[in-house]
Amino acid sequence: MAVARTSWWRVGLICLVGVTAALQIGKVPVELPAIERELRLGLFENGLIISIFSLIAALGGIFVGALAARFGNVRQIVAGLALGGLAGLAGSFAAGGPALLASRVVEGLGFILATTATPSLLVGEAGEPDRGRALGLWSMYMPAGMSAMMVVAALIGEMAGWRGIWRLTALCNLVYALVVWLVFGGRGTSLAAATRTATSFMELFAAALRPGPLLLAACFLAYAGNFLALTGFLPLMLQMRGEASPALAGLLTAFVVAANMLGNAASGYIAGRGLERPYVIALASVAMGLCAVGVFADTLPFGLRYGLALAFSAVGGVIPGTCFGVAQSLAASPAKAGPIFGGLIQGSGIGQLVGPPIVAATVEAAGNWRAAAGFLAIAALVNAGLALALGRVAPKAR
Repeated sequence: MAVARTSWWRVGLICLVGVTAALQIGKVPVELPAIERELRLGLFENGLIISIFSLIAALGGIFVGALAARFGNVRQIVAGLALGGLAGLAGSFAAGGPALLASRVVEGLGFILATTATPSLLVGEAGEPDRGRALGLWSMYMPAGMSAMMVVAALIGEMAGWRGIWRLTALCNLVYALVVWLVFGGRGTSLAAATRTATSFMELFAAALRPGPLLLAACFLAYAGNFLALTGFLPLMLQMRGEASPALAGLLTAFVVAANMLGNAASGYIAGRGLERPYVIALASVAMGLCAVGVFADTLPFGLRYGLALAFSAVGGVIPGTCFGVAQSLAASPAKAGPIFGGLIQGSGIGQLVGPPIVAATVEAAGNWRAAAGFLAIAALVNAGLALALGRVAPKAR
């Protein structure tokens, strides 16, 4: 049930759900070299550690989004954070690659449970005039959580080890699950009760399978795959090229990830300047592709390549907030928003699942990092085409 006036402190607490869940993604890039050495993994296996987290999201985002609408947002968020925390704790004891990968799959299930339920709860806590800003704030959760954890890992990783970092993120997820339950209690269940009587599960599921939501999910897929592929391997590339120590590579990559929040914050403002949201996605995608080519071009000086990495992230940050705005406009009713938001997360999950391993396989086959640029550039152009197609079916901004 929507509120007449926005409580921004409650909105902030809800947004921290995503930040806390995203710590599970941010803990990996900085610690990847240490995991590689201890568990004797190859580059492709490293790619899987980054991406397999997104397996459940890739398979069932829409389905999980429909579950949130049926059974209550708060309960699903608490269950997701708790499950992710327990899986992370188990992963910290992994003795080999398969056990670590299995724990990452379960962490991913916790992540998708929490993040698909959060936008609908957020919309219910924000007044009508503030929903766009609230969703723009929510779209920062991924870079905020990732960059914060990468900074922490870079600063204390050598002392705590990758297993200690795993246990720290697990504790954060478990503690915040308790915070959400204590603050929000049984809130978020009224929508579920209304949905059970007014909307069938198949109607909820079908809401995300229309052309508009599917094209929107595909845009998020291409964006997320490119973003995680570049930021996930950037620390390893900097170390392999001898351009940064492990701690410095982690900090430099954390700044790149954090730059994404600049675009997140700007997305609402840009959409309000008269340019339709799908065309914002298209322009940002092209810019990301051009920047990615420069990042992996070893003929360019380090300073320029790092500046292009920052630009890649900042410009790309416009896309998530814009996509969440389009998702809200595509929902025929509040009850049907959950599956559409779930579709976005599913698209993101597919992109994060396939992007890093493809880049890793491409780099291994070619024997150099320049090969990654071709994949990222093609994905960016595909995303621009998808966004233009979305512009033909999405409601016009008012």
